[in-house]
Amino acid sequence: MKTTHKLASAALLAAVGVGLAMPSATKAAPEQKGKGNIEFQTDLTTNPTNLPPGESSGDELIEPTQNPDPSALKIVSVTDMDFDKHDIIANDSEKTYKALPFTDGTQTTAHFVRFRDVRANVAENFYSISVALTKQFTSTGAVASELTGSKLTYNNVSLVTGTNKATLPTSAAVKAVSDLEFAEDGSKAQTILTNDQKGKGFGVFELMFDTNEKAKAGKDAYDGVTLKVPGDNVLKEAKYEAEITWAITAAP
Repeated sequence: MKTTHKLASAALLAAVGVGLAMPSATKAAPEQKGKGNIEFQTDLTTNPTNLPPGESSGDELIEPTQNPDPSALKIVSVTDMDFDKHDIIANDSEKTYKALPFTDGTQTTAHFVRFRDVRANVAENFYSISVALTKQFTSTGAVASELTGSKLTYNNVSLVTGTNKATLPTSAAVKAVSDLEFAEDGSKAQTILTNDQKGKGFGVFELMFDTNEKAKAGKDAYDGVTLKVPGDNVLKEAKYEAEITWAITAAP
């Protein structure tokens, strides 16, 4: 019994000795947190670069003139359309005329409408764009004349950008505009674009009619905008001018 007791005591002392030799758990020093911050604001003092539609670099266009309004959501610019000069044909058939490619005197492009939505205080950049023929083609010469019943059709419409491809809405946002009729109050406006795509629509974009390549190829290749004139109009030797109004509206 004595021997057994001594062995047990020796084992106990050995175990206690091992316990005393083990280091205590490391205690972490107190943490201290710092902060980082950054703030953004929208600069509305300048317009986008006046490049050809869909381009991100190169020479800027001299025209079209850009809208000076500093709104975050706006139509930036619209190209003026020239339907060329034509001989008067003495019959009562409907006449169809194609717009010439747009040129500012130095560059030739497809016709386009540039717009922007740089609103940074909304959950989504939803909006719609409409077009209206708000002044019928009317003569500017000495003899008063109007191309009554004339209609505009926008062909081969695409939505492009040179700066915001990541937020470019898909082609599903674009709608056809055919036989746009005159109404001074804009009541016959047609919607050409509706963006309700989540995460899309922020930036600067262009509605382009046909392509820059076709425009550079010349008037025979280019098919961007068409003017239809009913045959019961008696045409005069004069230049006729119309007014087309574009509007962009925020959508919920």
